[in-house]
Amino acid sequence: MALLNTPVPYPGEIWVVARFLASQSGPVAYDMLRTFLEPHSRDSRKLTTAHYALSTLRSLGLAEESGDGQDWILTGDLAGLRSDDYAAFQRALRSAVLGLRGHQPAETADDLRRALVWSLTRDPFSESFHWTIVDSRHQKDAPDGALVFVNGSRWSPFTAWAASLGLGAPAPHIAQRYIPDCTRAVQQVLEEHLPAGAPADALVVLRLLREHLPVLPGGDISESLGYELPDDRSVGTALSFALTRGEHEKWLVMSSDSDAKQPIKLQDPERLSMRLCSSITRQEPVNV
Repeated sequence: MALLNTPVPYPGEIWVVARFLASQSGPVAYDMLRTFLEPHSRDSRKLTTAHYALSTLRSLGLAEESGDGQDWILTGDLAGLRSDDYAAFQRALRSAVLGLRGHQPAETADDLRRALVWSLTRDPFSESFHWTIVDSRHQKDAPDGALVFVNGSRWSPFTAWAASLGLGAPAPHIAQRYIPDCTRAVQQVLEEHLPAGAPADALVVLRLLREHLPVLPGGDISESLGYELPDDRSVGTALSFALTRGEHEKWLVMSSDSDAKQPIKLQDPERLSMRLCSSITRQEPVNV
C-alpha cells in the first residue's frame, strides 16, 4: 500500500504505535495494543488506525508478527528503540524509505520518494507551498514519469511524511504552507557521520549528504528521476538553505580558502553570485 494513499496513517500516528511497542519488554498482543491505544473501538473485526500503522511498519521492515500472528515486535532499525527517542524513529523511517544501511528502498514509498525529489528541487529561501500552488507548478516542471500529485489527496500525507523524515517542514512565516526545509535530516546525518570540531573538505561533506540523503539534487534517486545539477560542486537551493541555517544556528561553520581547488557552490539570496565554501566544521550544540 503506497504511503501517500489512504488508509495509511500519518507518521505521527505510526510513532504512537511504535512508541507503545518500544515501551514493552517483549512481543505485544494486538488486542492489548488496541485496548490501550484505541479503547473506544469495540468491534474487533473493524480495521483501525493501529492495524494500518502495524501494516505500514511491517511493509517498511520495521515490525513483524510473532508467534501465532497476534503478537507484534519492532524489528530492523527500530529493534531496541527507546520510547522517548523520536530522532531514532525518524532515522529508521528515513532508512526504510530511502533504502539506506544496505536496505532496498521500500516499494510502498516509491511515490513518496518521487515527491521528495521534486520538493527538494524547490527554493525554500523564497518559496512556500499549499496545494493550489503545487497543482499549478508541479505539472509544469516535473520530468516525465516523476509526476506524483495528480490531485490534492496526496498533498497532506506528503507534507506529514516529509516533516517526519526531516526533509520538509511547515513554513514558519505563513500559516498552512510547507517549505522543503531538509535541515533536520542534514543535521542528523552530520551528527552521525562527521566528527565535531574537525574541519572537513566541503566537497566530501556534500558527497556524504548526497549518499545518505539520495533524494537531494545530485543524489542517486534524484538523478535517476531526471533531475540534474550543472556539476558535482553545485549545491541545490534546499541543501544550501539547510547548511546556511546550520551556520545561523551555530552547529556548522563554513569557511572558504582563497586557494581552494574544489570549493562547493552554495545558493545565497543575499549575494549577487554563488557563495564558495571549501571546508565545513560541525560544532557540538550548546545547551542554553
